[in-house]
Amino acid sequence: MASPGPFSSNGGNGTGRPRRGANRLHLLVGSVLVGLGALALGEAVGLRDEWPGARLLPALVGLALVLLGGAHLTGPALEPPKWPDASGRRRLAFVAIVLSFYVFGLPTLGFLTATALFLFVLLRGLGSLSWVTAGVVAGAVALGSQVVFRHWLLLPLPSGLLGL
Repeated sequence: MASPGPFSSNGGNGTGRPRRGANRLHLLVGSVLVGLGALALGEAVGLRDEWPGARLLPALVGLALVLLGGAHLTGPALEPPKWPDASGRRRLAFVAIVLSFYVFGLPTLGFLTATALFLFVLLRGLGSLSWVTAGVVAGAVALGSQVVFRHWLLLPLPSGLLGL
C-alpha cells in the first residue's frame, strides 16, 4: 500500500493528524488566494468604465478567489489528486483536440456555429446523450451564450462566413 500524501486526512505520519507542512501550506495558499481575491475585488470596484461588463469579470474572479481561499483556510487537508488512468487520459486528449479545432475554427465558422458544433462534439464524445438531445442542448447553450455576450455584454464576437 502506498504511503499517504502530505495532505491526507490521516496524516501519513501515524498520528492521525496531517503532516506539519500540510497545515502551513494550506494556510499559505488560502491566505494568498484570499489576498489576490480581495485585490481583484478592489480593482473591480475602482474601475471607471462606461461599459457595464468591465467590472463583471474581475469581480467574479475576485469572489471565486476569496471563496477558494476561505475553503483552503477552513477545510481539512486532503490527499493530492491521483493521475488519471488511460481512459481519463484519452478523454483529456479528446477535449484538448476538440478545443483546438474550436479555437482555430472560430474566426471562420463564427461564434454561434463553432460553439454549437464544439458543444455537440463534446456532448456526443464524452456523454451518453442521443444525437437529438446533444444537438438541442448544444444549440440552446450556444444561443444563450450568444445572447449574453453579444447582446447583454455588447462584446464583439466573430460572425464567420455565415454572418451569424
